[in-house]
Amino acid sequence: MNRPRALAPVALAVVALAVVAWFLRPLFHGPAMFLWTAPLVWVPPVALLVIGALVAFRGRRKITVENIVSPRSSGPLIGFAVAALILFFLLGIANGPLSARALYQDTRYEQIGELPSGANVRLLPKEVAEQIASSGFNSPTEFLTNFAIVKTSQGLRWTALRTPDGVVRTFTKKSQGIVTLDAGQTARTLRQVDAQFKVAPGLRLTDNLRWQLLKRHFFIELGEEVGIETRDGPRIVVPYVEYAGLLVRRPRLGGVFLVSPNGRIEDLGPDEARRRPEIVASGRLFPEALARRIQDAYSYKRGIWNRLFVHEEQTQITDTEANRQPYLIDFGDRGARWVTVAEPYGRAFAANAVFLTDTLTGRTQVYRVPRGKSLSGNRRALDTVRSVPISGVTFADRTAQGTGGGRFRVVEPRPVFVRGRLVYLVSVIPESANSVSKTVIVDAEQNKVTKIFNNDSDPTAEAKTVEYLTAATPAVQPAPTDQNGQNGTGKPPAPRGGARGGGSIPDRLDDLIRSQRRILRETEA
Repeated sequence: MNRPRALAPVALAVVALAVVAWFLRPLFHGPAMFLWTAPLVWVPPVALLVIGALVAFRGRRKITVENIVSPRSSGPLIGFAVAALILFFLLGIANGPLSARALYQDTRYEQIGELPSGANVRLLPKEVAEQIASSGFNSPTEFLTNFAIVKTSQGLRWTALRTPDGVVRTFTKKSQGIVTLDAGQTARTLRQVDAQFKVAPGLRLTDNLRWQLLKRHFFIELGEEVGIETRDGPRIVVPYVEYAGLLVRRPRLGGVFLVSPNGRIEDLGPDEARRRPEIVASGRLFPEALARRIQDAYSYKRGIWNRLFVHEEQTQITDTEANRQPYLIDFGDRGARWVTVAEPYGRAFAANAVFLTDTLTGRTQVYRVPRGKSLSGNRRALDTVRSVPISGVTFADRTAQGTGGGRFRVVEPRPVFVRGRLVYLVSVIPESANSVSKTVIVDAEQNKVTKIFNNDSDPTAEAKTVEYLTAATPAVQPAPTDQNGQNGTGKPPAPRGGARGGGSIPDRLDDLIRSQRRILRETEA
């Protein structure tokens, strides 16, 4: 009769603790996500410990305190505990490759034979956008956070959220809206969009956006918190990732949160989000981080053994700075893509693959550089720019510490496709990153600088850059010919095209077909 009464306070305490833990569950999101996303790491060791306990107490009629602390049972328990610990570490090492391989097998990579053309370019690097926006933001009580590139009807724009500055203000004030910055201009074009967000990043306690989102969906990974501008005012878009699989789990798009200034949070599934024009138009439906994981997983094409030891046909994505690949490229009516240039595994600096992940569906296309064709990778493009003498520019030594190595840096080799050719759009910026001094075009096939635009002295440099990339075809150097006028292929050398040459016959035929299709659509409309 006394035993239930004795257990009542314990049960009440457990219930109270569970209620408090449920209310504060966003605080435990990190450890919980480890258990949720990596069951392969901890489930087998726990099972091994349970088996060890059963073996240790096998043959005993009763499990008492004396039996538990008995020296006769400590040996098997210690052995199983050591084995479980070793298994935990081994599975922790294996879980990453197994998960990446599962992601590769779950993804359909579409092979394409040529690169797309006709993309809108981004002239303003992220580092410069952050610097000039923050230095021109005239508010003593706010600062800018969550810089992100967004597709708009006027082209690509950088957006940032306005966050209260100071400990007291983060508890008592709200976010006052967003700012936008034209990514197609190197000059500052900062514009403020006012709207008081009741929940937003950077706020404290229950007003914090992450807190509110995790209370709605706990076992997810939140993507980038991006401010966008819509017809109804500013909104915050947050895509999220969920996990599928039993022991080996793989990420996939779970949905999108759409946050309004009044605190309303819409939890949209992938199909629902694709029916919302404001989300589709932003190019931020599919998470940037998930696109990168899908592109990285391609290195497991030939299996884990090949990825770890053999490295045949293995791609390797390298980053040159804090603003990692992929880069958002806007192809107009064809939508936006997360674009990444990959190199072959090892010490080679060539490009051997280009990944294009659709920002709406996550469909990933892969362009593999044909054997015998040489294209410079993103790291080599930066070295190519540094090797060219540019008037008024002294490049910093990459090995120098601090800012004493030079006055300028080369940043963000953004891939651009000009009539099926890969070129890199590279920015030369001061050490302070407060402006863009030069915009340099590097032809990946020739590994040469083909054009330099002086943004620091020419007010029309941006327009000239866009015109060059959208209307020009970089000149193709003919292959060396022998005394009979042959280039080693048995065919006469192709004529050199000028900056505005009509391109090859296939290119002109493609242009003609596209023009006829456009006329047909207009006639049918």
